[in-house]
Amino acid sequence: MKKKSFLKQFLTGIARIQIKHPVLILFLVLGLTALFAIPAQDVRTVASLEQMMPADTPAIESFNHLRDQELGRDAIAILIRIDTQTTHTRTDIQTQDVQEYIVRIQEQLLAETSIHQVITPEQNPLLIHPDRTEKLVIAYSDAAGDDERMKRLAERIEEYTQQGVPAGTRVYLTGTPTIQQKLGEYIQSDQQRTRIASTLFVLLITAIIFGMSSSILPIITVTLSVSWLYGTMGIADLPISTLAGGVAAMVIGIGIDFAIHLMNKYEFEKLQGKNQEEAITEAITHTGTALSVTALTTGAAFLAFIAGVMPEMGRFGILMAMGIVYALILTVFALPALLIIKEHIEAYAKKIQEKQE
Repeated sequence: MKKKSFLKQFLTGIARIQIKHPVLILFLVLGLTALFAIPAQDVRTVASLEQMMPADTPAIESFNHLRDQELGRDAIAILIRIDTQTTHTRTDIQTQDVQEYIVRIQEQLLAETSIHQVITPEQNPLLIHPDRTEKLVIAYSDAAGDDERMKRLAERIEEYTQQGVPAGTRVYLTGTPTIQQKLGEYIQSDQQRTRIASTLFVLLITAIIFGMSSSILPIITVTLSVSWLYGTMGIADLPISTLAGGVAAMVIGIGIDFAIHLMNKYEFEKLQGKNQEEAITEAITHTGTALSVTALTTGAAFLAFIAGVMPEMGRFGILMAMGIVYALILTVFALPALLIIKEHIEAYAKKIQEKQE
């Protein structure tokens, strides 16, 4: 008789544990998920182009040197324009209330440590439109190289500019900090949308093919793997960026394959007349071996991204590798326990129904 490999022996041991203690396994998985949920709230969003490039890039180093000399600055533009869509009959931007508004904004901006200079229309008449319909205030900052500083500054500037806006005018913000802050918001919202959309699409497809009752457990498994991934990101301070924002959807797409393969193997063995213990052991030992090799080789391929010079690509590779490994762990370690508990619940419900009849 051929001796089992170490991996198959290890997976057989996992199968025995899950057969004996499925409820304990479930509580352990849920407890870890709850722990991961706390740091998952602290995952940062990176929108700064500088943080997506190597810090030792000559252009970045030179610009940081200029920042130290207060020469490398990013412009923030505040445009005050007559609002033609309101019922207010304002025809001239050169009024006392607009001037008082600009003075207040200038004082608030100069109080910010990240703002080095503010130029108003009174200092430079070129910032007033020739037809007197709009004025421009320009502020210079060095915050765009730090996402957290940039975000806080952009939020405060938006708060300042929205207070006491003169009647009949509208205020618009633009500039590098404002644009990057909006980009960060889009990255955050898009990763949430794609995560939800990918989950729903996968659930729909699996429900159509296998039925709703058979699609719920695989979806739970991959959803938990994504939750573990985000918790690890919070712990390790791995931020979400333009590329990494799609990691959750990709992990769900890859992880659902693992869950479906193992569940199908289990159901196939049951149809062959094997009992629950034999079917679980067969599914974990044989299908789990193939899934382990697949996950490890796929994760290793993504880790090759670290060899690149772009930090953004390296982060993407690390996150994908972690997500795939978590999908494998939960497929092999949690899904069988869920299948066992599901069958116990169904058997218990059937007994109650038979007694009532």
